[in-house]
Amino acid sequence: MFFPGWLLTVKQAAAQRFHTNESDILEFYNGDRVQGKLKQIQRGELTFDPDLLEDKFTAKLRDIKYIRARRKEYLVETIANKKYYGTLDMSKTPGWVKIVQVNDSVELFIEDLDNIQNLDDNFWRRLNGSASLGFSYSRSSNIGRINESHNMTYSTRNWLFLTNGDLMYTIDKEFKGIEKADLALQAYIEFWKKWFAVSSVQFQRSTELGLNARFQLAEAAGPILIKNRKHDLRVATGISAQKEYSTDSVNSGRTVSAEIPVMVNYYLFQLGTPELKLQATNSLFFSLSQSGRWRADQNITLYWKLITHLNANVQFYFDFDSQPPNTVAQKIDFGTVFSIGYSW
Repeated sequence: MFFPGWLLTVKQAAAQRFHTNESDILEFYNGDRVQGKLKQIQRGELTFDPDLLEDKFTAKLRDIKYIRARRKEYLVETIANKKYYGTLDMSKTPGWVKIVQVNDSVELFIEDLDNIQNLDDNFWRRLNGSASLGFSYSRSSNIGRINESHNMTYSTRNWLFLTNGDLMYTIDKEFKGIEKADLALQAYIEFWKKWFAVSSVQFQRSTELGLNARFQLAEAAGPILIKNRKHDLRVATGISAQKEYSTDSVNSGRTVSAEIPVMVNYYLFQLGTPELKLQATNSLFFSLSQSGRWRADQNITLYWKLITHLNANVQFYFDFDSQPPNTVAQKIDFGTVFSIGYSW
Protein backbone atom coordinates (compact mmCIF):
# COMPACT_ATOMS: atom_id res chain seq x y z
CA MET A 1 0.00 0.00 0.00
CA PHE A 2 1.31 3.45 -0.92
CA PHE A 3 1.48 6.23 1.72
CA PRO A 4 2.41 9.85 0.97
CA GLY A 5 5.74 10.90 2.41
CA TRP A 6 4.24 13.44 4.80
CA LEU A 7 1.87 10.81 6.23
CA LEU A 8 4.75 8.45 6.93
CA THR A 9 6.58 11.28 8.67
CA VAL A 10 3.55 11.99 10.89
CA LYS A 11 3.19 8.30 11.78
CA GLN A 12 6.90 8.01 12.60
CA ALA A 13 6.77 11.15 14.76
CA ALA A 14 3.74 9.83 16.66
CA ALA A 15 5.46 6.49 17.20
CA GLN A 16 8.51 8.24 18.64
CA ARG A 17 6.39 10.39 21.00
CA PHE A 18 4.10 7.67 22.31
CA HIS A 19 5.28 4.43 23.90
CA THR A 20 1.95 2.62 23.71
CA ASN A 21 3.22 -0.73 25.01
CA GLU A 22 5.06 0.47 28.11
CA SER A 23 3.60 0.88 31.59
CA ASP A 24 3.47 4.22 33.37
CA ILE A 25 5.76 4.55 36.38
CA LEU A 26 5.38 6.20 39.78
CA GLU A 27 8.28 6.47 42.21
CA PHE A 28 7.72 7.71 45.77
CA TYR A 29 10.08 9.41 48.18
CA ASN A 30 9.93 6.35 50.45
CA GLY A 31 11.51 4.27 47.67
CA ASP A 32 8.38 2.45 46.44
CA ARG A 33 8.05 2.11 42.67
CA VAL A 34 4.78 1.16 40.94
CA GLN A 35 3.98 0.34 37.31
CA GLY A 36 0.55 0.65 35.73
CA LYS A 37 -1.61 3.35 34.15
CA LEU A 38 -1.91 6.99 35.15
CA LYS A 39 -5.64 7.83 35.19
CA GLN A 40 -5.77 11.48 36.25
CA ILE A 41 -4.46 14.19 38.53
CA GLN A 42 -6.91 16.51 40.21
CA ARG A 43 -6.47 18.99 43.05
CA GLY A 44 -3.25 17.60 44.49
CA GLU A 45 -4.23 13.96 44.17
CA LEU A 46 -3.17 11.36 41.60
CA THR A 47 -5.23 8.32 40.57
CA PHE A 48 -3.27 5.30 39.37
CA ASP A 49 -4.27 1.83 38.10
CA PRO A 50 -1.40 -0.56 39.01
CA ASP A 51 -0.56 -3.64 36.96
CA LEU A 52 -0.27 -6.00 39.95
CA LEU A 53 -3.31 -4.86 41.95
CA GLU A 54 -6.99 -5.30 41.19
CA ASP A 55 -8.14 -1.79 42.10
CA LYS A 56 -6.98 1.77 41.53
CA PHE A 57 -5.40 3.84 44.28
CA THR A 58 -4.87 7.53 44.95
CA ALA A 59 -1.70 9.26 46.11
CA LYS A 60 -0.84 12.78 47.25
CA LEU A 61 1.40 14.71 44.86
CA ARG A 62 3.69 15.76 47.69
CA ASP A 63 4.68 12.09 48.18
CA ILE A 64 5.69 11.51 44.54
CA LYS A 65 9.33 11.75 43.47
CA TYR A 66 9.09 10.86 39.76
CA ILE A 67 6.33 10.32 37.16
CA ARG A 68 6.57 8.73 33.72
CA ALA A 69 3.49 8.40 31.46
CA ARG A 70 4.36 8.20 27.75
CA ARG A 71 1.60 5.98 26.34
CA LYS A 72 -0.66 8.83 25.21
CA GLU A 73 -1.07 12.59 25.12
CA TYR A 74 -2.33 14.46 28.20
CA LEU A 75 -3.83 17.85 28.83
CA VAL A 76 -1.76 19.26 31.71
CA GLU A 77 -3.02 22.29 33.65
CA THR A 78 -1.10 23.99 36.48
CA ILE A 79 -2.39 25.99 39.44
CA ALA A 80 -1.14 29.09 37.57
CA ASN A 81 -3.76 28.27 34.89
CA LYS A 82 -1.17 27.37 32.23
CA LYS A 83 -1.93 24.49 29.86
CA TYR A 84 0.37 22.04 28.10
CA TYR A 85 -0.27 19.12 25.73
CA GLY A 86 2.16 16.24 25.75
CA THR A 87 3.52 13.14 27.48
CA LEU A 88 5.03 12.98 30.98
CA ASP A 89 8.63 11.90 31.52
CA MET A 90 10.98 11.74 34.47
CA SER A 91 12.94 14.84 35.32
CA LYS A 92 16.50 14.78 36.61
CA THR A 93 15.28 16.74 39.63
CA PRO A 94 13.24 14.88 42.30
CA GLY A 95 9.72 16.26 42.68
CA TRP A 96 9.64 17.58 39.10
CA VAL A 97 8.20 16.19 35.85
CA LYS A 98 9.06 16.86 32.21
CA ILE A 99 6.16 17.61 29.82
CA VAL A 100 7.27 16.54 26.32
CA GLN A 101 5.31 18.45 23.67
CA VAL A 102 5.48 18.26 19.87
CA ASN A 103 8.13 20.95 19.42
CA ASP A 104 9.60 21.44 22.90
CA SER A 105 9.51 20.32 26.52
CA VAL A 106 9.00 22.04 29.86
CA GLU A 107 9.70 20.96 33.43
CA LEU A 108 7.09 21.52 36.14
CA PHE A 109 7.02 21.09 39.90
CA ILE A 110 4.82 18.03 40.54
CA GLU A 111 2.89 19.74 43.34
CA ASP A 112 2.00 22.57 40.93
CA LEU A 113 0.00 20.18 38.73
CA ASP A 114 -3.66 21.11 39.14
CA ASN A 115 -5.41 18.92 36.62
CA ILE A 116 -4.38 16.25 34.11
CA GLN A 117 -6.81 14.64 31.68
CA ASN A 118 -5.87 12.00 29.14
CA LEU A 119 -6.70 12.80 25.51
CA ASP A 120 -7.36 9.17 24.62
CA ASP A 121 -9.12 8.50 21.31
CA ASN A 122 -11.57 6.27 23.19
CA PHE A 123 -14.64 8.35 24.11
CA TRP A 124 -15.46 6.44 27.31
CA ARG A 125 -11.96 6.75 28.76
CA ARG A 126 -12.26 10.54 28.79
CA LEU A 127 -15.34 10.47 31.01
CA ASN A 128 -15.00 11.25 34.71
CA GLY A 129 -17.78 11.68 37.19
CA SER A 130 -19.69 10.68 40.28
CA ALA A 131 -23.23 9.71 41.28
CA SER A 132 -24.93 9.58 44.69
CA LEU A 133 -28.17 8.21 46.06
CA GLY A 134 -30.03 8.86 49.31
CA PHE A 135 -33.32 7.88 50.93
CA SER A 136 -35.26 9.30 53.89
CA TYR A 137 -38.54 8.28 55.49
CA SER A 138 -40.56 9.67 58.39
CA ARG A 139 -43.16 7.34 59.92
CA SER A 140 -44.90 10.16 61.79
CA SER A 141 -45.62 12.07 58.57
CA ASN A 142 -45.60 9.00 56.32
CA ILE A 143 -43.36 10.82 53.81
CA GLY A 144 -40.57 9.13 51.88
CA ARG A 145 -38.00 10.78 49.63
CA ILE A 146 -35.44 9.40 47.18
CA ASN A 147 -32.62 11.81 46.34
CA GLU A 148 -30.27 11.40 43.35
CA SER A 149 -27.43 13.59 42.15
CA HIS A 150 -24.72 13.17 39.53
CA ASN A 151 -22.00 15.00 37.62
CA MET A 152 -19.87 13.95 34.68
CA THR A 153 -17.14 15.67 32.62
CA TYR A 154 -15.62 15.09 29.18
CA SER A 155 -12.40 16.88 28.17
CA THR A 156 -11.08 17.95 24.77
CA ARG A 157 -8.00 20.04 23.95
CA ASN A 158 -9.92 23.30 24.46
CA TRP A 159 -13.36 22.53 25.85
CA LEU A 160 -14.73 20.91 28.98
CA PHE A 161 -18.25 19.50 28.72
CA LEU A 162 -20.19 18.97 31.95
CA THR A 163 -23.51 17.45 32.87
CA ASN A 164 -24.85 17.58 36.41
CA GLY A 165 -28.16 17.29 38.17
CA ASP A 166 -30.21 16.78 41.32
CA LEU A 167 -33.50 14.93 41.57
CA MET A 168 -35.92 14.54 44.50
CA TYR A 169 -38.72 11.97 44.21
CA THR A 170 -41.38 12.24 46.95
CA ILE A 171 -43.93 9.68 48.11
CA ASP A 172 -46.74 10.68 50.51
CA LYS A 173 -50.54 10.58 50.78
CA GLU A 174 -51.09 13.73 48.72
CA PHE A 175 -48.24 13.62 46.18
CA LYS A 176 -46.20 11.00 44.38
CA GLY A 177 -43.66 12.09 41.80
CA ILE A 178 -40.70 14.42 41.13
CA GLU A 179 -40.93 17.27 43.63
CA LYS A 180 -37.65 18.99 42.70
CA ALA A 181 -35.28 18.64 39.73
CA ASP A 182 -32.31 20.58 38.41
CA LEU A 183 -30.55 19.14 35.34
CA ALA A 184 -27.92 21.01 33.29
CA LEU A 185 -25.59 20.50 30.34
CA GLN A 186 -22.68 22.94 29.99
CA ALA A 187 -19.83 23.69 27.59
CA TYR A 188 -16.93 25.43 29.34
CA ILE A 189 -13.76 27.05 27.97
CA GLU A 190 -10.91 29.00 29.56
CA PHE A 191 -9.17 31.70 27.52
CA TRP A 192 -6.71 34.56 27.68
CA LYS A 193 -5.15 34.59 31.17
CA LYS A 194 -7.75 33.82 33.83
CA TRP A 195 -11.07 34.19 32.07
CA PHE A 196 -13.69 31.62 31.17
CA ALA A 197 -16.96 31.35 29.24
CA VAL A 198 -19.82 28.91 29.68
CA SER A 199 -22.87 27.97 27.62
CA SER A 200 -25.62 26.01 29.37
CA VAL A 201 -28.95 24.31 28.78
CA GLN A 202 -30.96 23.70 31.96
CA PHE A 203 -34.20 22.10 33.11
CA GLN A 204 -35.71 22.86 36.53
CA ARG A 205 -38.77 21.80 38.50
CA SER A 206 -39.90 22.88 41.99
CA THR A 207 -43.48 22.15 43.05
CA GLU A 208 -42.88 24.09 46.29
CA LEU A 209 -42.28 27.26 44.24
CA GLY A 210 -45.19 26.55 41.88
CA LEU A 211 -42.83 25.63 39.02
CA ASN A 212 -43.85 22.62 36.98
CA ALA A 213 -41.02 23.08 34.42
CA ARG A 214 -38.46 25.67 33.39
CA PHE A 215 -36.32 25.39 30.23
CA GLN A 216 -33.42 27.83 30.20
CA LEU A 217 -30.55 28.77 27.86
CA ALA A 218 -27.68 30.89 29.20
CA GLU A 219 -24.42 32.42 27.97
CA ALA A 220 -21.99 33.86 30.53
CA ALA A 221 -18.35 34.83 30.95
CA GLY A 222 -16.17 36.08 33.76
CA PRO A 223 -12.83 35.99 35.61
CA ILE A 224 -11.21 33.28 37.72
CA LEU A 225 -10.57 35.29 40.89
CA ILE A 226 -8.76 32.64 42.97
CA LYS A 227 -7.16 29.39 41.86
CA ASN A 228 -4.70 27.49 44.03
CA ARG A 229 -4.26 24.12 45.69
CA LYS A 230 -7.20 24.58 48.10
CA HIS A 231 -9.45 27.29 46.69
CA ASP A 232 -11.19 28.04 43.39
CA LEU A 233 -13.44 31.11 43.08
CA ARG A 234 -15.09 32.18 39.81
CA VAL A 235 -17.77 34.72 38.91
CA ALA A 236 -19.64 35.25 35.65
CA THR A 237 -22.53 37.16 34.13
CA GLY A 238 -24.25 37.29 30.76
CA ILE A 239 -27.76 36.73 29.39
CA SER A 240 -30.33 33.95 29.68
CA ALA A 241 -33.70 33.10 28.12
CA GLN A 242 -36.32 30.83 29.64
CA LYS A 243 -39.76 29.29 29.21
CA GLU A 244 -41.73 28.43 32.34
CA TYR A 245 -44.76 26.26 33.08
CA SER A 246 -46.70 26.79 36.30
CA THR A 247 -48.25 24.12 38.53
CA ASP A 248 -51.45 26.19 38.21
CA SER A 249 -53.53 24.33 35.61
CA VAL A 250 -55.48 27.50 34.75
CA ASN A 251 -52.36 29.51 33.90
CA SER A 252 -49.88 26.75 33.13
CA GLY A 253 -47.63 28.62 30.71
CA ARG A 254 -45.78 31.89 30.28
CA THR A 255 -44.14 33.54 27.32
CA VAL A 256 -40.39 33.37 26.85
CA SER A 257 -38.61 35.80 29.20
CA ALA A 258 -35.07 37.12 29.51
CA GLU A 259 -32.85 37.48 32.59
CA ILE A 260 -29.38 38.66 33.60
CA PRO A 261 -27.62 35.89 35.56
CA VAL A 262 -24.88 36.48 38.13
CA MET A 263 -23.03 33.27 39.02
CA VAL A 264 -20.57 32.75 41.87
CA ASN A 265 -18.92 29.32 42.17
CA TYR A 266 -16.57 28.39 44.98
CA TYR A 267 -14.63 25.16 45.63
CA LEU A 268 -12.66 24.24 48.74
CA PHE A 269 -10.37 21.19 48.75
CA GLN A 270 -8.86 19.66 51.87
CA LEU A 271 -6.68 16.61 51.21
CA GLY A 272 -5.81 15.89 54.83
CA THR A 273 -7.58 13.45 57.13
CA PRO A 274 -10.51 13.40 56.71
CA GLU A 275 -10.39 14.27 53.00
CA LEU A 276 -13.08 16.89 52.33
CA LYS A 277 -14.36 18.88 49.38
CA LEU A 278 -16.84 21.75 49.55
CA GLN A 279 -18.67 22.99 46.47
CA ALA A 280 -20.89 26.09 46.55
CA THR A 281 -22.80 27.21 43.45
CA ASN A 282 -24.73 30.44 43.82
CA SER A 283 -26.79 32.06 41.07
CA LEU A 284 -28.91 35.21 40.99
CA PHE A 285 -31.27 35.97 38.09
CA PHE A 286 -32.66 39.47 37.49
CA SER A 287 -35.61 39.54 35.08
CA LEU A 288 -35.62 41.86 32.08
CA SER A 289 -39.21 40.94 31.21
CA GLN A 290 -41.01 41.13 34.57
CA SER A 291 -40.50 44.26 36.62
CA GLY A 292 -39.15 43.59 40.11
CA ARG A 293 -38.73 39.84 39.69
CA TRP A 294 -35.52 38.15 40.78
CA ARG A 295 -34.56 34.59 41.65
CA ALA A 296 -31.83 32.87 43.67
CA ASP A 297 -30.53 29.29 43.36
CA GLN A 298 -27.99 28.14 45.93
CA ASN A 299 -26.44 24.72 46.45
CA ILE A 300 -23.73 23.89 49.00
CA THR A 301 -22.42 20.32 49.03
CA LEU A 302 -19.84 18.82 51.38
CA TYR A 303 -18.10 15.64 50.16
CA TRP A 304 -16.32 13.38 52.64
CA LYS A 305 -14.17 10.68 51.07
CA LEU A 306 -14.67 7.41 52.96
CA ILE A 307 -12.59 5.01 50.83
CA THR A 308 -11.43 4.92 47.20
CA HIS A 309 -14.38 5.83 44.93
CA LEU A 310 -16.85 6.06 47.85
CA ASN A 311 -17.88 9.25 49.66
CA ALA A 312 -20.59 10.60 51.97
CA ASN A 313 -22.37 13.79 50.85
CA VAL A 314 -24.34 16.48 52.67
CA GLN A 315 -26.16 19.00 50.47
CA PHE A 316 -27.98 22.17 51.50
CA TYR A 317 -30.15 23.92 48.90
CA PHE A 318 -31.97 27.27 49.02
CA ASP A 319 -34.27 28.55 46.24
CA PHE A 320 -36.09 31.89 46.14
CA ASP A 321 -38.44 33.47 43.60
CA SER A 322 -39.90 36.92 44.27
CA GLN A 323 -42.71 36.25 41.74
CA PRO A 324 -43.26 32.48 41.45
CA PRO A 325 -45.13 31.18 38.36
CA ASN A 326 -48.01 30.04 40.57
CA THR A 327 -49.11 33.14 42.48
CA VAL A 328 -50.31 31.11 45.49
CA ALA A 329 -47.08 29.10 45.79
CA GLN A 330 -44.31 29.63 48.34
CA LYS A 331 -41.47 32.02 47.50
CA ILE A 332 -38.80 30.08 49.43
CA ASP A 333 -37.77 26.44 49.32
CA PHE A 334 -34.82 24.96 51.26
CA GLY A 335 -33.69 21.64 52.60
CA THR A 336 -30.83 19.28 53.48
CA VAL A 337 -30.00 16.03 51.66
CA PHE A 338 -27.77 13.18 52.88
CA SER A 339 -26.48 10.60 50.40
CA ILE A 340 -23.71 8.10 49.59
CA GLY A 341 -21.81 8.63 46.33
CA TYR A 342 -19.56 6.70 43.96
CA SER A 343 -16.92 8.33 41.73
CA TRP A 344 -15.08 7.01 38.68
